[in-house]
Amino acid sequence: MQKTLFIKLTVIASLCVLFAIGLTIFSSVITERQYYAESVVREIADQHVNPQEIITPFIAIPVTTTPECTSADNKANKCAPPFTTIDTVFAAQSLATQNLDVSTDTYQRGIYHATSYNGDISFKQSYKPQTAIESIETADVQTDMPDTIAVRDTIATAKQTITHWEQAKLIIPVSDLRGVPTLPTVTIDKQTLKATYPSVSMLNGLSYVEVALPQNTVTQLKANATALPHTANSNINANQAIDITIDLPLAGISNLNTVPTGSNFELSMQSNWHAPNFIGKALPNTKDFSADGFTANWQNQYLTVANNQYLSQCLSTANNSCTVDSRARLDSGNPADYGAAAAVVQEAAGSTNHGNLNSVRLNSFGVSFAEPNDVYLQTERTMKYALLLILISFGTFFLFEVIKSSRIHPIQYLLVGCALLTFYVLLLPLAEQIAFWQAYAIAGSSCVGLIGWYTYYVLGGVRRAVIFTAILAGLYAAFYGILTTEDLNLLLGAVFCFILLACVMVMTRKIDWYKIA
Repeated sequence: MQKTLFIKLTVIASLCVLFAIGLTIFSSVITERQYYAESVVREIADQHVNPQEIITPFIAIPVTTTPECTSADNKANKCAPPFTTIDTVFAAQSLATQNLDVSTDTYQRGIYHATSYNGDISFKQSYKPQTAIESIETADVQTDMPDTIAVRDTIATAKQTITHWEQAKLIIPVSDLRGVPTLPTVTIDKQTLKATYPSVSMLNGLSYVEVALPQNTVTQLKANATALPHTANSNINANQAIDITIDLPLAGISNLNTVPTGSNFELSMQSNWHAPNFIGKALPNTKDFSADGFTANWQNQYLTVANNQYLSQCLSTANNSCTVDSRARLDSGNPADYGAAAAVVQEAAGSTNHGNLNSVRLNSFGVSFAEPNDVYLQTERTMKYALLLILISFGTFFLFEVIKSSRIHPIQYLLVGCALLTFYVLLLPLAEQIAFWQAYAIAGSSCVGLIGWYTYYVLGGVRRAVIFTAILAGLYAAFYGILTTEDLNLLLGAVFCFILLACVMVMTRKIDWYKIA
């Protein structure tokens, strides 16, 4: 008698192992479909537009420096050649406003699509040249008569620095300019200007549009740099703030990052997307969610100051030898990449005193518009309960055999298990076409109905078939409830398993297992 029971349990355990192998194989199918969906999004990004990263606009001024040299060095061809650097002027205050319309219908490839956004981004900046210009090294007023010092038979020429004020530009960096449908409009001290693409890029690694500063703005900056309170024949007040407004239309996919610069930076974002994922090195200070979308506000002075230091150090390297790595990552599975800390990637040996950085990555923060109901993730989570579902179904059959003296053949166990696996085969392709809850309901109802009809003949009665069908339907409903409560799913799953074990122990508490044939 015990031998028969042992054989039955061995057969059931073997079937469970067989179905576990089948679930593992089907998991690879989910991974393959997920990878294909991601490859479609990457293809859309390559052909249309990438995720965007925007650096807060700043003023860039080219500078030419001639290193110190002696006539003896010059004869021996040891004098270092002149080199160029970029001096930066950051805004004393910046207010960025982003209004984004997010859609999943813009870019599609069959059943796959990329989450895209279109919107208007505006910057309202105030530059205070008297404080912002302090970091700029200028000696252009002294270059007409360079300092000379007689030392025996040689002449030492002091280092000369020439600031090219006429080439000063307002820089508006955007990681993928394909997402800028029209060139932004810029207002500088009530003068409306149109941004242009740079004819020759002076910033290594940055994709940007630029605006040539008006003459009065350049004069104002120069007046501060040369320590003159007023310029000749001009009524310009050198201490007056320079107000700049930038209206930037922008499109992108998946996520949007913002790199803050300046002294006081604040970002306000509004969107119709109902489930944002905040990414980067800082979370919003305030956020609000509603049926119409969300609003969020960021303000982080530490990251802003750090970006100022790294960006100015990188741009001040000789001959544009430092690269600013400004690009948003598409890999939603690696959120740390979206806002990697500003870091030195590599140091160049033997570089000048103007910096030894080869590449820097700036701090950023923003939003990922990932779909909250990812069908592949939810199907994968559903499959975690698959083996438990099979065990409960087989256990229920076994209890009917023990308690009700029913005779169920291993082939019948096998067919019921196959029907349970069919649920997952139906769930994934349905979820790719319709909402996940609808796919779950259709696949679950189909499998419960099929198994319920089959158990009518296996168990030999309507009542027993109804009981088994009700148990199976309750399991599917309970598992879906656990899946939808993301924060408590582990706790609910543990409680559910405990209740099931308790029910089995209560039902079998009076069974004498030694007498079971």
